[in-house]
Amino acid sequence: MLTLKIKTIFVYGWFSLRNIKLYVDGVLFTKFLAQGTSIIEIPDDVQKLTFVLGKVYPYKTTIYITEEDRKRKEIFIGLHLNHRNLLFFFYDSLRTDYLRSVKLTVEEYVLFGKDIYQQEMITLKNNKTSIISLLVSLVILVFSVVQQENELAPLAFMIGLSSTINSLVYFKDLQVEKSTYKTRILSTVASFVLVILFLENSYGSLHFIIFMFTALLYFFYLDNIKYSISQKNYSQ
Repeated sequence: MLTLKIKTIFVYGWFSLRNIKLYVDGVLFTKFLAQGTSIIEIPDDVQKLTFVLGKVYPYKTTIYITEEDRKRKEIFIGLHLNHRNLLFFFYDSLRTDYLRSVKLTVEEYVLFGKDIYQQEMITLKNNKTSIISLLVSLVILVFSVVQQENELAPLAFMIGLSSTINSLVYFKDLQVEKSTYKTRILSTVASFVLVILFLENSYGSLHFIIFMFTALLYFFYLDNIKYSISQKNYSQ
């Protein structure tokens, strides 16, 4: 018999009360909890192991058994989610390969999970990006309501509303995950530029005001990135 030692580490403890099905050469062999460590005995002549999570839209991942594995008698496997960050969670979770498996050495097995979901954190110089984003969002909200006869105004209203909520949620955060911060700011900039197409140029300067503050938002974003890099270099 071969001994499987499986370590399941899911970000934020997601699916921890669910069972993962283990298929041996395409046939259901057993189930185990989607958390912690599981030890399972399987036949020596196994060729393929398939791990399945979920029923309606199952996530699947496969491990192939080699001759070296049979000689060692023990196979160390790590299970994790293909999780990048919360902004990409919905997109990632729609993929059938959201569940990932990896064959490990004994040393890797012991350390597995300690840094698999670790994201690069940065310190912002200030919260000016949140302030500017909130101001522009409120301007968009006001003018999307004022321009009742504009058929595209509801689109601008939705962008303004979501940007306002987003700005308030992150308003006081000065410690942020780098890729999430980048995605959030760049998507906000793109949304504000798009709003210019949706709103009429009220009083002859609305488009200029939105564009000017959007450019200022991007400038403050670059300033925060430079500041975080300088802080990192200083600490080293």
